[in-house]
Amino acid sequence: MVRSIKIFISCIGIIMLLAPLPGFAQSNAQQPSLAHFDEDVAVARRLIRQYCAIVQEMAPSASIDAEKQKKAVGFLKEGIDKWAQVQKKYSNNPPSVYAKDPQFKARLQDMTNALEDMLRALEAGQARRSLLACGFGCGLCVNMHEENGLNYALDKLFHLRKTAKTAQALLKTGHWDELKAIMPQFLQQRDAIFLAPLPWPDGDKRNTQYQEALKNLSETCDALALSINQNDRVKAAELLSGIVPIINKPYGLAL
Repeated sequence: MVRSIKIFISCIGIIMLLAPLPGFAQSNAQQPSLAHFDEDVAVARRLIRQYCAIVQEMAPSASIDAEKQKKAVGFLKEGIDKWAQVQKKYSNNPPSVYAKDPQFKARLQDMTNALEDMLRALEAGQARRSLLACGFGCGLCVNMHEENGLNYALDKLFHLRKTAKTAQALLKTGHWDELKAIMPQFLQQRDAIFLAPLPWPDGDKRNTQYQEALKNLSETCDALALSINQNDRVKAAELLSGIVPIINKPYGLAL
């Protein structure tokens, strides 16, 4: 009888040693995946991108188009609501890749602040100011990824687009030598896009569309580099004037 009790106690001890600590398995099971976080963020960013496309049309004009403004505000408010859900869900429970980032919670709040700035400016009829706040907000997402070691094609496209806009400004203001000087960086940024992972899982037809858009982008970048190297300012101006929509094509497919 005594031996049976001892065996029973020993078995209980072994079970307790093998069992996870209280709450440990539960907390692991509840930790969100990076894929789920990225998709939740993307839902908000897709709406914000629709707002951004409208504001880009309005920004060059001193006047405001009331119908476009109303439509853009609608997209932005919906995007803000989706971002609020992201902030609530992940601020105190980030995916493991962000778990060691002491700024993660603040980063989500920074994006909220940027979104509020976009909306405030747009409702006041200041499309250009709203657009500048949008660019800052996109940069916050890029920084969050890159400063946590993540390699996303979307971010590489963001950098290329920014350099393309700089190139447009340099050409417009007559700084030809400076334009030539940034072309190596421009081509390196183009190459970095091709080296980044495809934005969608294997077999997803969106990858095929994305790769086709990249081929068109790459050909345009090559043609631009050649025209600048050959001092063909007319051809360079023609290519630069249409390059941002060509960059935006794979950007939209990646998002």
